[in-house]
Amino acid sequence: MGIETKIRKIGNSSGIILPKALIDKYELAEVVIEDHGDGIMIRPASKSIFQVKMEEARKNKKSIYSEMEKEASDPETRSYCEQGVEGWGDIDTEIIE
Repeated sequence: MGIETKIRKIGNSSGIILPKALIDKYELAEVVIEDHGDGIMIRPASKSIFQVKMEEARKNKKSIYSEMEKEASDPETRSYCEQGVEGWGDIDTEIIE
């Protein structure tokens, strides 16, 4: 798929405007421009592990919340969480005050 666009003057530089559909499709925030001798390639910049994991979490938000709700309603989990501070073992209650 080829898309033609004009090179525009931006200050002392030049630039192109990427179509919103491509920005959305590839979730572009930053790009890398590579010179291949016979042409250039614009590709998404690599993302940090944190960015990848956050995108994954956002995509799976419903299933993550569903799993959290299931675990929170588990009788054993509820019983543990409803214990008084005395039942929490080695937590230093003085730091809470």
